Amino acid sequence: MKVLLYISAVVAVAALVVIAIALIKTAKAVKNAMKDITDTMQRVELKVGNITDKTDQLMNKTNNIADDANAKLQSVEGLAASAKELRESTAYVQHSLKKMADQVASPPGKYAKMMQQTTALSEAVSRMYYSMKQKNGER
Repeated sequence: MKVLLYISAVVAVAALVVIAIALIKTAKAVKNAMKDITDTMQRVELKVGNITDKTDQLMNKTNNIADDANAKLQSVEGLAASAKELRESTAYVQHSLKKMADQVASPPGKYAKMMQQTTALSEAVSRMYYSMKQKNGER
């Protein structure tokens, strides 16, 4: 019976040694896996950092483009307002010229006779001036 006790003690010690060896191998495998995971995480962090930097640059460029587009849109809106004002001013000038032409073409009654007399007088003065000029040129 003592022999069985020694044999069972040896078997128990051998089992503990096998378990210890298995635990050591598992610990080494876990350690290597953790090192690989740590390396992978560092690479991922680096790549995510680069992506974040590129995204920030892209956002800055997008904001600059948006600001530029807004400035150009405001410029175009100002140009459109100026064109509208120019159209209104042109219409006002055309209306004024037409009104003035209508007034000259058909003056009020009290000025009609005076304008006819002024026209006749200016024609007479022009004829006299040109006839005097021709006489002076012939000499």
